[in-house]
Amino acid sequence: MALRHKPRSALQRSGWVPIPFNRTILVSLAGPADLDRVEPLLAALHRERLSFLFIPGAEDVKQALIARFGDDAVIAPPWNNRLSSQAFLLTSRARLLVTLGAIDALPKSLLREAYLMGIGVAAVAADESEIDTPAAELLGFVDLWLPQAPPLEGVLTAKGVAPDRIAVLADASSLAPQSPALNRINFLMARRPPARNPLQTLIAGWLDNSTGRRILGLRAERIETLTDLKATLNQPQTILCLGNGPSSEDPALAQHPYDCLFRVNHRWATRGLYADPQVVFTGQKRTLFALRSKPIFAFQTRRAEALLVTHQIFNPFCRHMRFVTLERLDILGGLDWDGVRPTNGATMLAAAVALAPKRLVISGIDLFEDPAGAYPGDTATPNDYVVVHERTSELDFILETLEKYEGELVILSKPLAEKWEARSR
Repeated sequence: MALRHKPRSALQRSGWVPIPFNRTILVSLAGPADLDRVEPLLAALHRERLSFLFIPGAEDVKQALIARFGDDAVIAPPWNNRLSSQAFLLTSRARLLVTLGAIDALPKSLLREAYLMGIGVAAVAADESEIDTPAAELLGFVDLWLPQAPPLEGVLTAKGVAPDRIAVLADASSLAPQSPALNRINFLMARRPPARNPLQTLIAGWLDNSTGRRILGLRAERIETLTDLKATLNQPQTILCLGNGPSSEDPALAQHPYDCLFRVNHRWATRGLYADPQVVFTGQKRTLFALRSKPIFAFQTRRAEALLVTHQIFNPFCRHMRFVTLERLDILGGLDWDGVRPTNGATMLAAAVALAPKRLVISGIDLFEDPAGAYPGDTATPNDYVVVHERTSELDFILETLEKYEGELVILSKPLAEKWEARSR
């Protein structure tokens, strides 16, 4: 039996985790005592579109986790090197890394790469020994300390940890909805990854420099203004905005001709319908090389721009691209892009409204309320927003955006149409 698991274990140690369906929270448990401590945290962090993957620090912990969550939810940590750690974090689709017990139970390289990639690291500390052990460098890789006793807060501050990186878990109420600790953890999962990679920082600087942009233009050419975007799209008179919801394949779309198509990410590419968009709104690296057509890519923010352009110019599978950054067009307002934020579908509508076509047709923006599910032909994905988006703020943003539009508006997405009609009364 042990021999049968060796190939899988070796793959995981080299960083190749079986790619999970959902984004994940990685949970490291150093010893048996951490098994009881983790339960309130798991309950507080449960989301329909998030999964947990557990990294045990001992064999008895591993067996207890397998008995509780199943073999597929328990993974071996990667080897302590940069490439294995990067592959591990990418293939596991990690949104957050939580440690219970001493953080040096994890490979140092894994903590460092999570920090550099902007994946939030939260450390739960039960006593002073779990704070004293780590080297100073490891302490710096932790974005949020969660001491389970108030006196530990003083120990952390004495070690130079800033107060805004500490949230005490004194009792069960510390993880209640809207509690400071849970709000901080949710922020770590929702935030845009900070630009900690030196190469990304360099590219971000070049993007704000005319000489740098000319060099980058060999691989990634930015459209600078809304006027330039409109001209590039040949002054569109009818824009069709398609999200990824079930109504993106509504047969009624055939009755609405258009001269410009906007789409989101790349999920639609294998469906074969409305698959030649002029603009694709995305924050996903995979979208940049998944599409064989050559659309203009639209990124939400400067930070997303730096991340995605850095990926694109150094990825041999990505071709030359043109892109526009919506934050630079000043059409999105004063949003908190470091927390919960609008979807790419919502900002797609903002761009379409700013272009002021005579006619705007919207479908596929179903707000995860269509009884047919989240996406066409997909019954497995939970019909809900991922952790970086929130239903109420999303709807408010969309409705406020549509109120600015002065042309002919056609909404084929039933959930959105009903809310727009109620708003317009």
